[in-house]
Amino acid sequence: MARILRSRGVLVAAAAALVLAVPVGLQTVGAQPRPDLPSVPAERLIASALHAVADRTPLSGTVRTHVDLGIPELPSGLGPSSPLGALVSDQTFKVWRSPDGARVAQILPFGERDVISNRTELWVWDSDRFHAWHVPAPATPGPSAAPSMGDLEGLVGRALEALRPYASLTESDPAVVAGRSAYVLSLTPTSSSTLVGRIDVAIDAETRVPLRLQVFARSGAVPAFSVGFESVSFSPVDPSMFSFTPPEGATVTQVSPPHEAGSEPDLPQVRTFGDGFGLVVAVRVTSVPPELRGLFPYAGPLGSAILVDRGDHAWVVAGAVAPETLAGVAPTLP
Repeated sequence: MARILRSRGVLVAAAAALVLAVPVGLQTVGAQPRPDLPSVPAERLIASALHAVADRTPLSGTVRTHVDLGIPELPSGLGPSSPLGALVSDQTFKVWRSPDGARVAQILPFGERDVISNRTELWVWDSDRFHAWHVPAPATPGPSAAPSMGDLEGLVGRALEALRPYASLTESDPAVVAGRSAYVLSLTPTSSSTLVGRIDVAIDAETRVPLRLQVFARSGAVPAFSVGFESVSFSPVDPSMFSFTPPEGATVTQVSPPHEAGSEPDLPQVRTFGDGFGLVVAVRVTSVPPELRGLFPYAGPLGSAILVDRGDHAWVVAGAVAPETLAGVAPTLP
């Protein structure tokens, strides 16, 4: 996977730095009757949702993302199918998960990208490039070994664990998500420096599996950044779904497992400042393509990003904060 990171790291640095502190969610389409559910304390909802994520309740479904960050139309070469475009444009994913593994398929206009993991290996498949990457015995099998915008449970689990200490928790009105009754948990940042107004997490009333996560800006009444199930099933998933055989003629690259003994992970240098909703992330990059430079400086409803040049390298600095907060961090970067 290090080769993939090297080849695409610069393109995703800006978006990745911004979303490290801001998970996402999806609005329910159309008005639906509010379900009648007994009240459950917010802390109990969080505990039960984290338990459902850890137990890897079998599920399959379609996940849709929606992003409205005020970014102008992406330049040529950075469309929805590009690494950066996948983070800042609407996407559709097919997902399958069970104790046997996880599979996330990003649906593209003329193909798809798949991440398939099980107890012994991980595959990444790009149909456009007709190329597969194989990682034997990943250090952390399952969804956490295959991070993706489509991995809703992974996103929600990490968000709840990371942001719970920095937010006030309330139980909001129940909702219907993907045809299922769901509790809605609201996390309101206690920090006054963040541009995030609140995060709403919809939790399935029966299974306690997270179904939707929405991020609202302080200045907005609708989600600016979102991901959630459009349809979902909790029926058992055939274990064969987590196996993959590359098509005949495909290029296959063997990749050493991350953190393998005697190897160092080939990841970009990252510095962080602050915590919680006020977290600022700086990612060191060796070069910045002209088409990406045109996106800086960025100031949107949920955060901002700047590019700090240092001659032979640069830093992409971003966070769910105002631009002046980033400007205060810039002088400390070598």
